[in-house]
Amino acid sequence: MSEKTILSRRPLLAAAALSLAVALLLALSGCITTNPQTNDASQGADNPQSAAAPQGRSTEDTPSQDSAQGDVVSTAMVVYNDGKTVLFADQDTGSLYYPTLTGATGDPDDVLRGLDGDDIDLDELAVGNIVRVTGNGIMLESYPGQYPGITKVEVIERGNPSDADQYAEEISQVIVTPDPADVPSSYVEYTTDMAQASVLLEAYEYEWVVPQNGDRKAGEQELEGSADDRQGVIKQGINDARISGPVEALVGFSVAPTNVVIERTPLVNTSTPAIDPRAEDQLVPVTVQADGSVTFTMEPNYLYEIDADFSQGEASYAFYTLS
Repeated sequence: MSEKTILSRRPLLAAAALSLAVALLLALSGCITTNPQTNDASQGADNPQSAAAPQGRSTEDTPSQDSAQGDVVSTAMVVYNDGKTVLFADQDTGSLYYPTLTGATGDPDDVLRGLDGDDIDLDELAVGNIVRVTGNGIMLESYPGQYPGITKVEVIERGNPSDADQYAEEISQVIVTPDPADVPSSYVEYTTDMAQASVLLEAYEYEWVVPQNGDRKAGEQELEGSADDRQGVIKQGINDARISGPVEALVGFSVAPTNVVIERTPLVNTSTPAIDPRAEDQLVPVTVQADGSVTFTMEPNYLYEIDADFSQGEASYAFYTLS
């Protein structure tokens, strides 16, 4: 074998040795494990799940993430509960948000736990309670926030109702007692790349019972109407939402409804917004929130009609989307 041939193999041998050393180092590093319960502050900046967690967290009960389930844990104070609407205040920033307390089955007993760890009813969740909240950490961008991904709420401290007094002014701005004679208004909220938008919705059709209140007699209000002119052209006064593609949206009401159904019909004309009056409506899947509002996926170039039931009657609202 020539000397030239021998010399040409040396770089190959060196490269092979280097590759073997790197492989050994990688194998050894794979044996190093970390405690999944360790809550290193440096992980939060790089962890998208942590970044999506609800605003405001207690410094004493820093949110942790279960590596197997992906759950995010935080603490909050119960600052309002009328048996239907519940408001939490995050214990770090004091930000108010509506928690989902109905679980996958629609039963609060699946979510709520008392100080002793037993299931409790919604009316047992008292103002001033400090609770540990477990969920997916994703807060919807509304005011107050919406936290639909809650899987468990545990009372960890009884607290005192007076502890919630510090939030009284904010609560008064959020919880407004409507006039029972007024048909509820509605709105749709959504977020685009540019901004967060809100569109006001007025009922185009309703049946409403006005209860007796002092000198005002009980009575009924009724309005018949439709979102289009029966030829398919959408009526003036029906507002529009501008979106470029599918977005998550929220429909809320000035009075908490007992049931909400959303249907949509595709637009056949967008310059003069119109639908085919013979087309069948499509049922839109919705997720009910703690305050009676609903979230759903909104897509461009549809007429959306919302039928809501209330304790005093029913009302219908509409809006259409354009791309």
